[in-house]
Amino acid sequence: MKQITCAVSDSFDAIKLLEDVKKSFDYQNAENVLVNIFTKRVQKDYISYISDLILSGLPKAKISGLTCLEGFSLCENTAASTVITILCFQVSEVKVIEYDFSKISVNDAKKFFVEELRNFSNLRGIQVYTTPLKNDVTNEFLSDVDLIDADVPVFGAGAGFGELSEDHRLYVFGRGIYENGVVITLFGGDRLGIYAESTLGWTPIGKEMTVTDIQDNTVLKNLDNELAGEIYKKYLGVTSEKYFLQNTCEFPFMLKRGDKWVARVPIQKDKDGYIHFTADILKGEKLLFSYGSKNAILKHAFNLAEYMSRKNLEGLLLHVCRTRYLYLKETEQLELQAFSNFYRETAGCYAFSEILYKNKSGGLHNSALVAVGFREFNNAEEKLYSDDCYVENVFYGTSNYIDFNKWVSEITQNGKDNQLLPFEERLVNFLHATTRDLYLANLKLEEAATTDGLTKLFNRKKISEHISYELKKRDSKNIFLIMFDIDNFKRVNDTYGHDMGDEVLVRVAATAKSCIRSGDSIGRWGGEEFMILLPEANKEEAVSIAERIRTEISSLKWEKINQVTISLGVSGVRESDDDQTLYKRVDNRLYFSKTHGKNCVTSED
Repeated sequence: MKQITCAVSDSFDAIKLLEDVKKSFDYQNAENVLVNIFTKRVQKDYISYISDLILSGLPKAKISGLTCLEGFSLCENTAASTVITILCFQVSEVKVIEYDFSKISVNDAKKFFVEELRNFSNLRGIQVYTTPLKNDVTNEFLSDVDLIDADVPVFGAGAGFGELSEDHRLYVFGRGIYENGVVITLFGGDRLGIYAESTLGWTPIGKEMTVTDIQDNTVLKNLDNELAGEIYKKYLGVTSEKYFLQNTCEFPFMLKRGDKWVARVPIQKDKDGYIHFTADILKGEKLLFSYGSKNAILKHAFNLAEYMSRKNLEGLLLHVCRTRYLYLKETEQLELQAFSNFYRETAGCYAFSEILYKNKSGGLHNSALVAVGFREFNNAEEKLYSDDCYVENVFYGTSNYIDFNKWVSEITQNGKDNQLLPFEERLVNFLHATTRDLYLANLKLEEAATTDGLTKLFNRKKISEHISYELKKRDSKNIFLIMFDIDNFKRVNDTYGHDMGDEVLVRVAATAKSCIRSGDSIGRWGGEEFMILLPEANKEEAVSIAERIRTEISSLKWEKINQVTISLGVSGVRESDDDQTLYKRVDNRLYFSKTHGKNCVTSED
């Protein structure tokens, strides 16, 4: 695989690039070629002209692009209106799909999209360029990738317009040009590796607030039953509508999607005091304010760059939030250079929202940098042993990856021991330290309120909250519960004493927890009863996990007791279920196991 990137200022630059690429070994031997275009020229005629040049100059090419605040070609320092980056794949498949929502309904487009996914073999990644200011369908498309292996990442960006543009049109494009649409690229092949990761770097501060009223999932009306605009006035003193974005971009909201923290940056406050976003916010979600420390933001970016540098990449795309561009200013180039240091052809754009969705987490992002690396391996077996995952600790922790020392030294305290620190830097350090202390104290309080003191599992209140949340947001057929009870537990307490009873509870809880999947939840329901939530499971998986738990616990060795066994009930969610009907059914099945021999699993009424 080979990536070729060029910043073009005029048609001569583009024609020269295409002539050179067409003659190259990498293009001539490529099975598929994708050309990504990032342009700040929001002009249909210009986009059409550049696209026609590419399609006529490179017959193998498929096109995907968007308008943006600015594109960047990190191998060149020249400023240009358009960046063209060409990905030549030697053996991998590439397919571009386009939907124009002025001509097709969202529901019909989703049906076609799902069908395309079913028919595309060896799917490795999905690139999405969309128009988030013009439609709210992007996350709906992301939700439909539940049909796909959880390891397949969805990544991309939302189109925008130049900083000084008075005409706020925006486009995504492939063979067509769309002001309200989506252009999706599917990547496939058993030798293709795609590494899609994001970095944020903002630090949460203050209390959690609940979204109590929204409009169209992108307009925040009320937080904690208070007018959203008043929240900004209360905490930041921001009242102006005209300069609302500039006054609030350093303080995005943060919320959790799956196991991924994402940010939300407001773009305007309207006359009613409602706050508008480019990405979705859902009723009932918990938001926290966050603040930006340039040192912390850049440090996280350097860690991600170091991780990517170890992948021996053959292609690298960056989708960066314009908020980082506005906030980091001159230091923004430092994080981009951290990537170009090890991969010269790196290209990307400053977008109006970034997309990263994988392992059932994430979605549309703000304030983030999404990095997508590509590599074709010599054989499929080589790829199998190459994958790992970058984990960013948003809350005050440090990553396991070393920094780019060359760049860190320019922005940290090195050499400042005997200097007067600017007030802004001292204030940020103070905020960071006090917020960290508050966060850690709140963690202890939350643990006490949500964790069973003996077994260290969730308590009944917390596991109930997890179940209620899944019932509200997920397709009911994918959710299962396992409820189990320790057989003859009263006899253990009466015969051997409560200390032995406690030991049984602790070991049984730990054994059951070791048998469930990473996305499952387990809690102590009461006494010797336990409840397990299995989101994204089918009946065979649920019964298999229940049998594994039963077998492992019955095999435990005890000093005083011959054997400890459990009885289990398993139930999936029905469409008509609420929390109570689901609990009653799984409890009935547990009761059947208890009264029909014990040490067994019941999964039918």
